[in-house]
Amino acid sequence: MRRLWRSVLDALTPYDAGPPLESLAEELGRPDLVRLSANENPLGPSPRAVAAVAREAARMHLYPDGGSTALREALARRLGVRADQLVVGNGADELIALVAAAAFEPGDEVIVPEPSFEPYALGATLAGARVVPSPLAEYDTDLDDVRRKVTDRTKAVMLCSPHNPATTIIRRGALLAFLEALGANAPLVILDEAYRDFCDASDYPDGVTLLARYPRLIVLRTFSKIAGLAGLRVGYAAASTETIDRLNRVRAPYNVNRLGQVAALAALEDQEHLERTRRLVIEERAFLSAELTKRGYPFPRSHANFLLVAVPDPAALRARLLEAGILVRDGAGIGFPGHLRFSVGLRETNEKLLSLF
Repeated sequence: MRRLWRSVLDALTPYDAGPPLESLAEELGRPDLVRLSANENPLGPSPRAVAAVAREAARMHLYPDGGSTALREALARRLGVRADQLVVGNGADELIALVAAAAFEPGDEVIVPEPSFEPYALGATLAGARVVPSPLAEYDTDLDDVRRKVTDRTKAVMLCSPHNPATTIIRRGALLAFLEALGANAPLVILDEAYRDFCDASDYPDGVTLLARYPRLIVLRTFSKIAGLAGLRVGYAAASTETIDRLNRVRAPYNVNRLGQVAALAALEDQEHLERTRRLVIEERAFLSAELTKRGYPFPRSHANFLLVAVPDPAALRARLLEAGILVRDGAGIGFPGHLRFSVGLRETNEKLLSLF
């Protein structure tokens, strides 16, 4: 009998994004439902981004700029790199897939921290590469273990800092030591910094500043979190010009929509809104952390806009929160049974959440 589908698909589990917020709110009879399960921006997007989308809406019948030129040029000025060191993607998810499409082949090995963001392993598996898991050391990325697992077959190492879902970071000294140890013939190192804007640790490294010294480093960032544009799907990769050239060869010609491009550009220019979001998350994260500690709940120190908290009965607590109109993520589905993961919300939401712990 003719086989139609790739056999590798049998081993894959589709990512479960959950039901749409609107339909879940209607189903529960809770129009006030707050989703703290997706690490979304509690303040929403910049008003400038909303206005930019409104102005651009009448031109949605026109194809977008295939190279996201204006956005890349603005990012280049902000980051201190060249525009041809940047590629914009339909969210960081697409950028991960582009790396896989451009670099991974059957027989390659890709080292992935476990647990971590699901698309890392998915992209490697679809490309026919072998995923080599590197278990976290409790909540931290174990760079010593990752280094021991690098072989001649290693095509790439996937790292995320702050880590999703563990909230921890790879500190500057450890990252530099790791990159130096890989040597001149290093594999690709993909450093996902999606949550970097919420980290206030003094020794947190800026991956983009390391590109000149480590040409096989690829840094991923997104407008979904700090800029509140999750619904428009805009992310970018910064890397060497050679790497960006290879990614562009497998990128779809109009991969980032017109509205997403203008919104991201407007958000980038609204520094006040970005700072307001960062300040709110850091203050409310400290409030939540202090109150949960008083109540005796253990959790790693968060450097992101969410917390991962160990609780005695996650299912019961999650159900109680949902009944009260707060949706959180069950840690069992993201590699941390016995935990709940939830975003930092506004003070009113955070107080309501704490009252149910």
